[in-house]
Amino acid sequence: MTKSENGPIPVPPLLNDELLHYRDRLRAARYAALADAEGFEEICFVVEAFGIRIYGRQVAMYDYQPLIKEYAVKSPLFDELVTSCPSFFTKFDALYETLRLARNDAMHTGTYARHATEAAIELCIGLEDALMILGTRETVQDFMVKSPMEVESWQPLARARQLMLMHSFSFLPVKIGSEWKLVSELSLALYLNTSGKTRKLRLAQSIDQAIGDKLELVDILDDNLLVPEQDIQSVFSSAKVQAGPMLWLVVNSRTTKRLVGVLSPFELM
Repeated sequence: MTKSENGPIPVPPLLNDELLHYRDRLRAARYAALADAEGFEEICFVVEAFGIRIYGRQVAMYDYQPLIKEYAVKSPLFDELVTSCPSFFTKFDALYETLRLARNDAMHTGTYARHATEAAIELCIGLEDALMILGTRETVQDFMVKSPMEVESWQPLARARQLMLMHSFSFLPVKIGSEWKLVSELSLALYLNTSGKTRKLRLAQSIDQAIGDKLELVDILDDNLLVPEQDIQSVFSSAKVQAGPMLWLVVNSRTTKRLVGVLSPFELM
């Protein structure tokens, strides 16, 4: 008798911290897939890890499907909206099957892989939503992106440009003196829009030097500087719709010198 035929092992229910843990892993895998049009495998790893946790042991990806679906359908993306708006939303079973077949297929390139990645991202969005619905969400740390990337003021501008292009960032945090600021994609594009020789010199400049040479940074208002323990409703109540993208910085509650996370409207949706 195979492990699959033995069936799942009874396991304790997922704790709130576990729900958020797998939500964060799915989100990180989705971000990685967005940066790589053929990068669905990272999502596979997380889905399988989640399956092992709720199944009780490692079996074939096919066997996890019914149990993962029990969580997934808590999201309206895999429940009401699939029925009422079938042109826009795909059933969980169809997305999961696409991911499972791609996981077992040796052909992981080209159009096939891009299609699998699109399905994996859609699956992620729905499963993340379900885990957030099931979990308790009260504070900033329940939503924020942990271990954020930042640049140092002494690093060359080329480093900021490299990180932005590699990860599709609109902003990068940087500490200037005792204040946090943001390098924006627009400010960087404007500053580097110059002749070849000058552009090379500017790329080699430190961020401090570039500021002295008219690189504009985005100031962080007090309302956009958060702490992990802060009630998320206070963020919603003080948030205002503004033109262009925005980013909150999350700092250690004991010292604003340490950046512990970032939060954008993207995570709050």
